[in-house]
Amino acid sequence: MSLSQGILPFKVIPDSEKSILTSFAGLPLVVETMRALRVHNTIDNCLVIKKRQSGTYTESDYVESFIALLASGGECLDDFDRLQSDRGLKELGLNIPSSESARFFLYAFHDEEKLKDRPGHGAFIPPETEHLRNLLKVQENIIKRVHGNPTVATIDQDAVVIESTKDEAKMTYLGYKGYQPVVNYWAEESLILKDEFRDGNVPAAYNLFDSLKASIEMLPDSVKEVRYRADSAAYNHDLMKELRKMEVRGRKITVTYAISADMTEALRSEIKNLSEDAWKPLRKITDKGLIPGKKEWAEVVFVPNKALQTDRYLAIRVRPSQGEIFSDGNVYHYYAVVANIWDWDGERLLRWHREKCGTVEKVHDVVKNDLGGGVMPCGRFFSNAAWWRLNCIAYNIISIMKQKALPDAWLNYRMKALRFFLISVAGKVIRTGRRIILRLSGMLSICEIFTEARRRLVHLYDTAQ
Repeated sequence: MSLSQGILPFKVIPDSEKSILTSFAGLPLVVETMRALRVHNTIDNCLVIKKRQSGTYTESDYVESFIALLASGGECLDDFDRLQSDRGLKELGLNIPSSESARFFLYAFHDEEKLKDRPGHGAFIPPETEHLRNLLKVQENIIKRVHGNPTVATIDQDAVVIESTKDEAKMTYLGYKGYQPVVNYWAEESLILKDEFRDGNVPAAYNLFDSLKASIEMLPDSVKEVRYRADSAAYNHDLMKELRKMEVRGRKITVTYAISADMTEALRSEIKNLSEDAWKPLRKITDKGLIPGKKEWAEVVFVPNKALQTDRYLAIRVRPSQGEIFSDGNVYHYYAVVANIWDWDGERLLRWHREKCGTVEKVHDVVKNDLGGGVMPCGRFFSNAAWWRLNCIAYNIISIMKQKALPDAWLNYRMKALRFFLISVAGKVIRTGRRIILRLSGMLSICEIFTEARRRLVHLYDTAQ
């Protein structure tokens, strides 16, 4: 076998014609989504990195490049060099910095002075730096440009652990070092609202109210009712008290909630004392409709000692298969949900609360594993916070691209599919006079989808305020 050819029937030779090619022909569509939302205007108005006022790249170039990097599959700063070496992307209008330049940009978000009050042990959430707050304004303006005028908004809140071997990372409750940011997710619009980056030793239950209130403030003024879903980290009677009297910019907001309740001995005792007649089947949704499963639910009258107002408690019990018991010797496993929603059927309420697993928990998976949020770039706290926020912005941009530009069938596509079919498509860039033409390789249908998506984004640009 000829070594010059290899196993498959081809040879590798230099490109003597110096063709302008790109391995990411679909990536400009992500950047065009940002341009359609006029993100660059927001960045230029509010994000000024004083240490970098001169040079080849603007703040808009940096933010767009970070989003492009994450959308293309990059997960570390060194991956910028891969994109920068792609001549086709430069010809198509992407101004990608080097990895070293991107690193300096990210480091500018850090301010060691903000960490001076951090204790040696215990939870501490430092105030955000000015640059980090301004980056949230970018997120806020993205959200403002895509929603309608809803009167009800559902916010799902949850924390996630990110493992990190950085020396500066703190020990998490899982037994390894890392960080534990909180995300607030607008379920109807599939958009991340306020994120809050935290050290790994900050409990998930610690001060959830502030980030939730900041998220509610990012909603349009048309919203009159916020529906809040959370796991047991939010089972805090002081938090529920604050939710009942929520005010945003001087106006009252009705907050209804459903929160997983801690299974205290007092609550467990009340549940066990329920009669058999109190239990009803908690049915599962299938292709054949609602069918009974292993779960049952019941209303339970319960007023904790700390409660300042009566809430609604719904109990769930899980029974094993017939003739079996659980490994811990119990006949049933019990769970509970506390809510201030009284006019819904209990089964509907429990099913609605359970939907959180398919929203914010899925978001964590996408940001950590499909994007680059699962790999922290350095040991500087606020630089890592900016990296996480840029990942959240990337999530929103891609979500908007799927909703506003791509076919409806693509709404449920994960990043793996988007990269395989659209973003990582090869293309040839051709200059003819003053025109630039992108010749896509692969299926004709992708070219048609790409062309229609660009037309929709032009319309979005014309209508964005």
